[in-house]
Amino acid sequence: MITAEKFFDITNKVEILIFNALNQLFVNYPEDYVLFMASGEYDELIARNKEIDVSPYTISGHNIDNYYDYTRQRFLCEFLNTYYKFADTKELQDDEYRMNIEFLIYTHIWEAKPFLKRLYRLANLLCGEKYDWKIKVPTIRKSKFIKEKIINPFNTSSCLLGELLADNYKTDLRNAIAHSDYQIDIISKTIGYKSKTALCNISFDEWSIHFSYSVCLSYYFSCIIRELRRRIIQDWGKNYFTIKMPYSDGTIKHTCIQYEANRDEFGFIMKE
Repeated sequence: MITAEKFFDITNKVEILIFNALNQLFVNYPEDYVLFMASGEYDELIARNKEIDVSPYTISGHNIDNYYDYTRQRFLCEFLNTYYKFADTKELQDDEYRMNIEFLIYTHIWEAKPFLKRLYRLANLLCGEKYDWKIKVPTIRKSKFIKEKIINPFNTSSCLLGELLADNYKTDLRNAIAHSDYQIDIISKTIGYKSKTALCNISFDEWSIHFSYSVCLSYYFSCIIRELRRRIIQDWGKNYFTIKMPYSDGTIKHTCIQYEANRDEFGFIMKE
């Protein structure tokens, strides 16, 4: 069970942490901030297609991850509006059916490559690392990737998102849910699950906290990035920017891009 007051407190805390992290990037690494907002990505499909002479280094609407993320966001929005509006109640009662849906969502959140890549980029940029166009999110042992490549860099940069992730990403619980090694006990209000070494349990209240933090981070991370991207002309006083662009010859050159507000996309400025 979770109360409306607790859930909205979590929502507010998560939003503040996300805004603070992105503002930290904006203040300390403004050029990387623009590239982060432009969703720079190396497109493997373009790179493998020898019939076209197009750079595999893409931005914005050319990035298929944006479409994947949009599909996931629509579902999360529908779920939250259905179960977490607290329109007629001050607390959400324990419900086995809803909890099973939450298990699926929790698993998908920590498997979602677009989400993990964004977290990875933000965490490493805040440490002063170069923008990574080619991110390989492993298909197995994601827990090591999340802890070493996301949580640790956040902690290094003193970004409190690292603490939030460490507190609410539970490897053994996620694995148990993914493999259906869990049991919901309505009477004792606990979830029993199997880790690598032992049988464990977590109370419904504990689960509600971990789920709420995870789903709010996943949902609002994309929402706030989109909100700040749409404000970029207002924040910078212009719609054109310079990014560091890799080229096929191995060089990195400053390249001009512009933000197209009517399409909410960045595009390359073509030379005349």
